[in-house]
Amino acid sequence: MTRQEKRRLFRFLASQRYGCISVAVLAVLLMTGAATPAHAGTSAENQVWIGPDGKPLPFRTNEEIEEFLLAAEIVEMEEIPVGITDPRKALLEKDSIQLSACYRDVDIYRRQETLPGIGVRRNWRDCCKFECAAYELGKLLGLNNIPPVVMREIKGEEITLQIWLEGALMETDRANLKKNPPNPWRHGMQWQVMHIFDALIHNDDRNAGNMLYDKDWKLWLIDHTRCFPRISDLPQNLKVKHCERNLWENLQGIDEDALEEHIAPYLESAELKALFKRRTKLIKHIEELIEQRGEKRVLFSFY
Repeated sequence: MTRQEKRRLFRFLASQRYGCISVAVLAVLLMTGAATPAHAGTSAENQVWIGPDGKPLPFRTNEEIEEFLLAAEIVEMEEIPVGITDPRKALLEKDSIQLSACYRDVDIYRRQETLPGIGVRRNWRDCCKFECAAYELGKLLGLNNIPPVVMREIKGEEITLQIWLEGALMETDRANLKKNPPNPWRHGMQWQVMHIFDALIHNDDRNAGNMLYDKDWKLWLIDHTRCFPRISDLPQNLKVKHCERNLWENLQGIDEDALEEHIAPYLESAELKALFKRRTKLIKHIEELIEQRGEKRVLFSFY
Protein backbone atom coordinates (compact mmCIF):
# COMPACT_ATOMS: atom_id res chain seq x y z
CA MET A 1 0.00 0.00 0.00
CA THR A 2 1.44 3.37 -1.00
CA ARG A 3 1.87 6.29 1.40
CA GLN A 4 -0.92 8.16 -0.35
CA GLU A 5 -3.29 5.19 0.03
CA LYS A 6 -2.43 4.89 3.71
CA ARG A 7 -3.22 8.56 4.27
CA ARG A 8 -6.53 8.14 2.44
CA LEU A 9 -7.44 5.15 4.59
CA PHE A 10 -6.58 6.99 7.81
CA ARG A 11 -8.69 10.00 6.71
CA PHE A 12 -11.61 7.71 5.94
CA LEU A 13 -11.50 5.92 9.30
CA ALA A 14 -11.20 9.24 11.08
CA SER A 15 -14.54 10.28 9.63
CA GLN A 16 -16.37 6.94 9.89
CA ARG A 17 -17.50 4.42 12.46
CA TYR A 18 -18.63 1.04 11.31
CA GLY A 19 -18.89 -2.41 12.86
CA CYS A 20 -16.18 -3.63 15.17
CA ILE A 21 -13.22 -2.79 12.94
CA SER A 22 -10.73 -0.95 15.09
CA VAL A 23 -7.68 1.19 14.52
CA ALA A 24 -5.64 -1.76 15.75
CA VAL A 25 -6.89 -3.80 12.81
CA LEU A 26 -5.94 -0.94 10.52
CA ALA A 27 -2.42 -0.89 11.94
CA VAL A 28 -1.98 -4.60 11.25
CA LEU A 29 -3.20 -4.12 7.68
CA LEU A 30 -0.77 -1.30 7.06
CA MET A 31 2.19 -3.10 8.60
CA THR A 32 1.52 -6.22 6.57
CA GLY A 33 1.15 -4.30 3.33
CA ALA A 34 -2.50 -5.07 2.70
CA ALA A 35 -3.65 -4.88 -0.89
CA THR A 36 -5.23 -1.74 -2.27
CA PRO A 37 -9.03 -1.61 -2.45
CA ALA A 38 -10.42 -4.05 -4.98
CA HIS A 39 -12.98 -3.29 -7.66
CA ALA A 40 -16.45 -3.96 -6.25
CA GLY A 41 -17.79 -4.99 -9.62
CA THR A 42 -21.12 -4.00 -11.11
CA SER A 43 -21.27 -6.45 -13.98
CA ALA A 44 -23.87 -9.19 -13.65
CA GLU A 45 -21.61 -11.47 -15.66
CA ASN A 46 -19.04 -11.46 -12.81
CA GLN A 47 -21.43 -13.03 -10.33
CA VAL A 48 -21.50 -16.78 -9.77
CA TRP A 49 -24.79 -17.87 -8.23
CA ILE A 50 -25.01 -21.00 -6.11
CA GLY A 51 -27.93 -23.40 -6.04
CA PRO A 52 -29.44 -25.15 -3.01
CA ASP A 53 -27.12 -28.12 -3.64
CA GLY A 54 -24.05 -25.89 -3.20
CA LYS A 55 -23.11 -26.08 -6.88
CA PRO A 56 -22.88 -23.13 -9.30
CA LEU A 57 -26.02 -22.34 -11.27
CA PRO A 58 -25.75 -22.12 -15.09
CA PHE A 59 -26.90 -18.49 -15.35
CA ARG A 60 -24.54 -15.99 -16.98
CA THR A 61 -26.62 -12.84 -16.59
CA ASN A 62 -29.25 -11.40 -14.29
CA GLU A 63 -31.69 -11.50 -17.21
CA GLU A 64 -31.36 -15.29 -17.35
CA ILE A 65 -32.14 -15.48 -13.64
CA GLU A 66 -35.18 -13.25 -14.13
CA GLU A 67 -36.46 -15.53 -16.91
CA PHE A 68 -36.06 -18.56 -14.68
CA LEU A 69 -37.87 -16.90 -11.77
CA LEU A 70 -40.75 -16.02 -14.07
CA ALA A 71 -41.14 -19.48 -15.58
CA ALA A 72 -40.05 -22.04 -12.98
CA GLU A 73 -42.49 -24.11 -10.95
CA ILE A 74 -42.67 -23.68 -7.19
CA VAL A 75 -42.17 -27.20 -5.85
CA GLU A 76 -41.63 -26.53 -2.16
CA MET A 77 -42.21 -23.77 0.37
CA GLU A 78 -40.91 -23.23 3.90
CA GLU A 79 -41.27 -20.56 6.55
CA ILE A 80 -38.42 -18.15 7.28
CA PRO A 81 -37.73 -17.63 11.01
CA VAL A 82 -36.73 -13.97 10.49
CA GLY A 83 -38.55 -11.04 8.95
CA ILE A 84 -41.67 -9.20 10.10
CA THR A 85 -43.52 -9.36 6.76
CA ASP A 86 -43.68 -13.18 6.73
CA PRO A 87 -41.50 -13.90 3.69
CA ARG A 88 -41.08 -17.55 2.75
CA LYS A 89 -38.37 -19.57 1.08
CA ALA A 90 -39.50 -21.23 -2.14
CA LEU A 91 -37.77 -23.98 -4.07
CA LEU A 92 -38.16 -23.48 -7.83
CA GLU A 93 -37.49 -26.01 -10.56
CA LYS A 94 -37.32 -25.90 -14.36
CA ASP A 95 -35.46 -28.10 -16.85
CA SER A 96 -33.92 -30.08 -13.96
CA ILE A 97 -32.45 -26.88 -12.50
CA GLN A 98 -33.38 -25.96 -8.94
CA LEU A 99 -33.09 -22.54 -7.36
CA SER A 100 -34.18 -21.13 -4.00
CA ALA A 101 -35.98 -17.82 -3.86
CA CYS A 102 -37.55 -15.49 -1.32
CA TYR A 103 -41.33 -15.45 -1.78
CA ARG A 104 -43.05 -12.23 -0.72
CA ASP A 105 -46.73 -11.36 -0.95
CA VAL A 106 -47.08 -8.49 1.53
CA ASP A 107 -49.31 -5.63 0.38
CA ILE A 108 -50.49 -3.36 3.20
CA TYR A 109 -51.75 0.21 3.04
CA ARG A 110 -52.65 2.38 6.02
CA ARG A 111 -53.68 6.02 5.95
CA GLN A 112 -51.67 6.49 9.12
CA GLU A 113 -49.10 4.29 10.85
CA THR A 114 -46.96 4.90 13.93
CA LEU A 115 -43.51 3.39 13.46
CA PRO A 116 -41.20 2.74 16.46
CA GLY A 117 -38.37 5.24 16.57
CA ILE A 118 -39.71 7.09 13.53
CA GLY A 119 -43.11 8.46 14.38
CA VAL A 120 -46.33 8.86 12.45
CA ARG A 121 -46.33 8.11 8.74
CA ARG A 122 -49.24 8.98 6.48
CA ASN A 123 -50.15 6.88 3.45
CA TRP A 124 -47.85 4.15 4.71
CA ARG A 125 -47.28 1.12 2.51
CA ASP A 126 -45.56 -2.21 3.00
CA CYS A 127 -45.58 -3.75 -0.45
CA CYS A 128 -43.67 -6.53 -2.20
CA LYS A 129 -43.76 -4.51 -5.45
CA PHE A 130 -41.16 -2.20 -3.94
CA GLU A 131 -38.63 -5.04 -4.20
CA CYS A 132 -38.89 -4.78 -7.99
CA ALA A 133 -38.72 -0.98 -7.85
CA ALA A 134 -35.51 -1.14 -5.79
CA TYR A 135 -33.98 -3.73 -8.14
CA GLU A 136 -34.78 -1.73 -11.28
CA LEU A 137 -33.51 1.49 -9.70
CA GLY A 138 -30.29 -0.25 -8.73
CA LYS A 139 -29.77 -1.33 -12.32
CA LEU A 140 -30.34 2.21 -13.59
CA LEU A 141 -27.69 3.44 -11.15
CA GLY A 142 -25.19 0.83 -12.36
CA LEU A 143 -25.32 -1.12 -9.10
CA ASN A 144 -25.31 -4.89 -8.83
CA ASN A 145 -25.87 -5.33 -5.11
CA ILE A 146 -29.56 -6.27 -5.11
CA PRO A 147 -30.37 -9.90 -5.98
CA PRO A 148 -32.54 -10.30 -9.11
CA VAL A 149 -36.26 -10.21 -8.36
CA VAL A 150 -39.42 -10.50 -10.48
CA MET A 151 -43.14 -10.10 -10.01
CA ARG A 152 -45.43 -13.01 -10.76
CA GLU A 153 -49.06 -13.86 -10.36
CA ILE A 154 -49.72 -16.98 -8.29
CA LYS A 155 -53.34 -18.10 -7.89
CA GLY A 156 -54.55 -14.64 -8.80
CA GLU A 157 -52.23 -12.89 -6.33
CA GLU A 158 -49.26 -10.68 -7.23
CA ILE A 159 -46.10 -11.83 -5.49
CA THR A 160 -42.35 -11.36 -5.88
CA LEU A 161 -39.63 -13.97 -6.17
CA GLN A 162 -36.03 -13.00 -5.44
CA ILE A 163 -33.09 -15.34 -5.86
CA TRP A 164 -31.76 -16.64 -2.56
CA LEU A 165 -28.18 -15.76 -1.70
CA GLU A 166 -26.97 -19.18 -0.58
CA GLY A 167 -24.39 -19.24 2.21
CA ALA A 168 -24.66 -15.51 2.88
CA LEU A 169 -23.60 -13.98 6.17
CA MET A 170 -25.95 -11.46 7.75
CA GLU A 171 -24.46 -8.30 9.22
CA THR A 172 -26.04 -9.40 12.51
CA ASP A 173 -23.96 -12.57 12.53
CA ARG A 174 -20.85 -10.81 11.25
CA ALA A 175 -20.96 -8.40 14.18
CA ASN A 176 -21.79 -11.08 16.77
CA LEU A 177 -19.02 -13.35 15.52
CA LYS A 178 -16.63 -10.38 15.27
CA LYS A 179 -15.65 -11.40 11.75
CA ASN A 180 -13.79 -8.50 10.21
CA PRO A 181 -13.71 -8.11 6.41
CA PRO A 182 -10.22 -8.34 4.92
CA ASN A 183 -10.44 -4.86 3.38
CA PRO A 184 -11.83 -2.22 5.80
CA TRP A 185 -11.75 0.56 3.19
CA ARG A 186 -13.80 -1.40 0.67
CA HIS A 187 -16.17 -2.52 3.42
CA GLY A 188 -16.79 1.05 4.54
CA MET A 189 -17.26 2.35 1.02
CA GLN A 190 -19.80 -0.37 0.26
CA TRP A 191 -21.72 0.98 3.25
CA GLN A 192 -21.53 4.45 1.69
CA VAL A 193 -23.07 3.10 -1.52
CA MET A 194 -25.81 1.60 0.65
CA HIS A 195 -26.38 4.91 2.45
CA ILE A 196 -26.80 6.73 -0.88
CA PHE A 197 -29.25 4.15 -2.17
CA ASP A 198 -31.21 4.14 1.10
CA ALA A 199 -31.41 7.94 1.07
CA LEU A 200 -32.76 7.87 -2.47
CA ILE A 201 -35.50 5.33 -1.67
CA HIS A 202 -35.99 6.79 1.84
CA ASN A 203 -35.32 3.45 3.51
CA ASP A 204 -35.59 3.80 7.27
CA ASP A 205 -35.93 0.04 7.70
CA ARG A 206 -32.29 -0.83 6.95
CA ASN A 207 -30.94 -3.05 9.68
CA ALA A 208 -28.32 -5.71 10.28
CA GLY A 209 -30.77 -8.42 9.26
CA ASN A 210 -31.19 -7.23 5.68
CA MET A 211 -27.53 -6.69 4.88
CA LEU A 212 -25.81 -9.81 3.53
CA TYR A 213 -22.23 -10.70 2.63
CA ASP A 214 -21.20 -13.35 0.15
CA LYS A 215 -17.95 -15.31 0.34
CA ASP A 216 -16.07 -12.43 -1.31
CA TRP A 217 -17.38 -9.93 1.26
CA LYS A 218 -19.59 -8.21 -1.27
CA LEU A 219 -22.46 -6.42 0.47
CA TRP A 220 -25.93 -7.33 -0.79
CA LEU A 221 -29.09 -5.38 0.05
CA ILE A 222 -32.49 -7.03 0.52
CA ASP A 223 -35.92 -6.29 2.05
CA HIS A 224 -37.20 -3.07 0.50
CA THR A 225 -40.94 -3.54 1.02
CA ARG A 226 -41.20 -0.47 3.28
CA CYS A 227 -39.37 1.99 1.06
CA PHE A 228 -40.49 4.59 -1.49
CA PRO A 229 -42.79 6.63 0.81
CA ARG A 230 -44.56 9.79 -0.35
CA ILE A 231 -41.88 11.88 1.33
CA SER A 232 -39.92 14.37 -0.75
CA ASP A 233 -37.25 15.09 1.89
CA LEU A 234 -34.16 13.00 2.50
CA PRO A 235 -33.95 11.00 5.75
CA GLN A 236 -33.02 13.10 8.75
CA ASN A 237 -30.15 10.82 9.79
CA LEU A 238 -28.41 11.15 6.44
CA LYS A 239 -25.13 9.21 6.52
CA VAL A 240 -23.83 10.05 3.05
CA LYS A 241 -20.22 11.26 3.22
CA HIS A 242 -18.70 9.70 0.10
CA CYS A 243 -19.95 8.60 -3.32
CA GLU A 244 -18.58 6.13 -5.86
CA ARG A 245 -17.76 7.96 -9.09
CA ASN A 246 -19.83 5.84 -11.49
CA LEU A 247 -22.76 6.00 -9.11
CA TRP A 248 -22.40 9.77 -8.95
CA GLU A 249 -22.42 10.06 -12.74
CA ASN A 250 -25.43 7.77 -13.07
CA LEU A 251 -27.32 9.55 -10.31
CA GLN A 252 -26.93 12.83 -12.18
CA GLY A 253 -27.48 11.35 -15.62
CA ILE A 254 -30.76 9.49 -15.09
CA ASP A 255 -33.69 11.56 -16.27
CA GLU A 256 -37.26 11.35 -15.06
CA ASP A 257 -38.41 9.64 -18.26
CA ALA A 258 -36.01 6.73 -17.70
CA LEU A 259 -37.02 6.43 -14.05
CA GLU A 260 -40.69 6.45 -14.96
CA GLU A 261 -40.25 3.88 -17.72
CA HIS A 262 -38.52 1.32 -15.49
CA ILE A 263 -40.05 1.99 -12.08
CA ALA A 264 -43.55 3.38 -12.63
CA PRO A 265 -45.10 -0.12 -12.91
CA TYR A 266 -44.27 -0.66 -9.23
CA LEU A 267 -44.98 2.79 -7.74
CA GLU A 268 -47.96 5.06 -7.47
CA SER A 269 -47.73 8.56 -8.96
CA ALA A 270 -47.13 10.30 -5.62
CA GLU A 271 -44.37 7.82 -4.72
CA LEU A 272 -42.65 8.37 -8.06
CA LYS A 273 -42.81 12.17 -7.74
CA ALA A 274 -41.32 11.95 -4.23
CA LEU A 275 -38.47 9.84 -5.64
CA PHE A 276 -37.75 12.52 -8.26
CA LYS A 277 -37.56 15.21 -5.56
CA ARG A 278 -35.30 13.12 -3.29
CA ARG A 279 -32.95 12.53 -6.21
CA THR A 280 -32.63 16.28 -6.76
CA LYS A 281 -31.93 16.90 -3.06
CA LEU A 282 -29.43 14.03 -2.86
CA ILE A 283 -27.51 15.43 -5.82
CA LYS A 284 -27.45 18.83 -4.12
CA HIS A 285 -26.21 17.25 -0.87
CA ILE A 286 -23.30 15.53 -2.63
CA GLU A 287 -22.47 18.69 -4.57
CA GLU A 288 -22.25 20.55 -1.28
CA LEU A 289 -19.95 17.88 0.15
CA ILE A 290 -17.68 18.24 -2.88
CA GLU A 291 -17.68 22.01 -2.55
CA GLN A 292 -16.83 21.84 1.17
CA ARG A 293 -14.26 19.03 1.17
CA GLY A 294 -13.07 18.75 -2.40
CA GLU A 295 -13.85 16.11 -5.02
CA LYS A 296 -10.93 13.82 -4.12
CA ARG A 297 -12.15 13.48 -0.52
CA VAL A 298 -15.76 12.79 -1.48
CA LEU A 299 -15.71 10.75 -4.68
CA PHE A 300 -13.96 7.38 -4.87
CA SER A 301 -13.54 4.34 -7.11
CA PHE A 302 -13.36 0.69 -6.18
CA TYR A 303 -10.46 0.18 -8.62
